[in-house]
Amino acid sequence: MNTLDINTIAFQYLLRNNSSEESAAETVKYDPAQQIKNQKSLLFHLYDLEEEAEDILA
Repeated sequence: MNTLDINTIAFQYLLRNNSSEESAAETVKYDPAQQIKNQKSLLFHLYDLEEEAEDILA
């Protein structure tokens, strides 16, 4: 069994326990590969911001 992070567990819980009929008709598929890609993008974005701050302060 794969180890799940807290966000994945919370997301799956919300999908299972959503009482709204509209959203039950449109189930969102969780894509771990997309989440990892987004996390990397955020990390690179933060790294760029850190470099900009260093350039400004220098």
